[in-house]
Amino acid sequence: MKNPLPWRKIVSHSLLCIGIFMMPVCASAQGPDPTQGNPADTFEPASISAEGCSDSRDRTLEHLKKDGKLHLTLNNCLRIALERNRDILLTDEALLQAEADITQARSAMLPFLGAEATYTRLDEDIVFSLGPISLGAMSLPPISATFIDRDIYKAGVVLRQPIFAGGRLNAAHKAAQYSRDAMAQEKQTVEDEIVFQVTRAYHTVQVADAFCKVAIESVHLLETHAHDVAILVREGANPELDLLRTRTELANAQKELNATQNALDIALSGLKNLLVVDLEEPVFLEGHLHRRPGPEEDLLTLTHLAVSQRPEVSSLSSGVEAAEQGLKAARGEYLPEIALEGRYEYMKGDFRDLEGGDHWTVGIGAQVPLWNWKKTAAGVRKARSRLEQAKIQLKKTKDHIRLQVRKAFLDLGKAQKNITAAETALETGREAYRLSRASYQAGAGTNTDVLDARTALSRAEANHAQALFEYNVALASLRRAVGTKIMDRKDIEKEEPSK
Repeated sequence: MKNPLPWRKIVSHSLLCIGIFMMPVCASAQGPDPTQGNPADTFEPASISAEGCSDSRDRTLEHLKKDGKLHLTLNNCLRIALERNRDILLTDEALLQAEADITQARSAMLPFLGAEATYTRLDEDIVFSLGPISLGAMSLPPISATFIDRDIYKAGVVLRQPIFAGGRLNAAHKAAQYSRDAMAQEKQTVEDEIVFQVTRAYHTVQVADAFCKVAIESVHLLETHAHDVAILVREGANPELDLLRTRTELANAQKELNATQNALDIALSGLKNLLVVDLEEPVFLEGHLHRRPGPEEDLLTLTHLAVSQRPEVSSLSSGVEAAEQGLKAARGEYLPEIALEGRYEYMKGDFRDLEGGDHWTVGIGAQVPLWNWKKTAAGVRKARSRLEQAKIQLKKTKDHIRLQVRKAFLDLGKAQKNITAAETALETGREAYRLSRASYQAGAGTNTDVLDARTALSRAEANHAQALFEYNVALASLRRAVGTKIMDRKDIEKEEPSK
């Protein structure tokens, strides 16, 4: 007789392929509960800040609860993850910082208005003395006047407007804008990655549940077969060894069922981790693994689409633009800086107004760099190197995207062929088990034939579920590689949470 179905190997291999242990985790899982899923596709979410939204998110979860469980489609999972996942919340904060950088860069180009006040106390008044003066027979007495009082007060407002800065301020403003655009595209990249991870985790739960159901069916088939063997042994038609071997297989099948239930719990934990849902929250996935339509475009077209629409490319392109503006700003350090300044102030105790009064001044100033020990030249070299680095990274990313698309496209083609082969094997396995069992009951077959046929059938069912899983993950990988959405946002908004 062939070895019984190696469930642990199948489950372990599947989880390794899935990469469930490599998923970034942040929260939770549930107890073993048979679940299935309903494939849907991704969307672009509205940005949600980290604070002030917990109640809204919790209400969303409450709306999805039925009979004490969260009933989730893939669509629901994507919505929840894009609202709650902490990696996305981190990118929201980074985007806010990029917006603040734009405001800071723009403010450097605008007039500065400020207030200032000073108080100075001297050890003594500064006095101007002259005399006595002799004019022949006449003599003038000495003259003494206070030049600066001991207490000096100044208060006023100052207005300063940059007129020319060698293009540095404008370049810095544009660089901040490009950096913000790059960060916005980077956020989209993070969202796309979360969408792929959730999709993969969702299908992981589905295939783990399918394995669990195959194991349950295997136990049920062996229990039924053990009952038939026990009758034949009791009637003396078959040796007792058949019953012992059948009961051994049944015990092994029950052991493998425990392993698949544990794998299902782990898969659910990985999914709830991504959704930031409590580990103990019961979850039920609606739907089941099935073969969804693949792309109609060929590899060349998909590759072209990926290079033109992936957010990583847009992000790095904006980074190149930002680096170019940074180079302009660095070169602007060679040029003079000119600013207009006006003051209106009240002063007292100063030589200009000892008794106190209002005064105003207007002026223009220029600062020309003459020698700073090659600091400016070093800044230009650094900015030029950053620009070259950004261009190289852009080319490298495009090459990597082309490779990603090719691999995902080939994996999808292989998965399609595997499904066809698995469907044929499953149909053959079912018929073989039916015939072997009927032959054994008729006394023409052996118990070993039935057990082998049962093992082959269980393997065929597991392989079919694995093939469907690999196909759905390969399809999600291809869409991720091309940069297309699994589901448009308006379609997501049509699906309201169940109440």
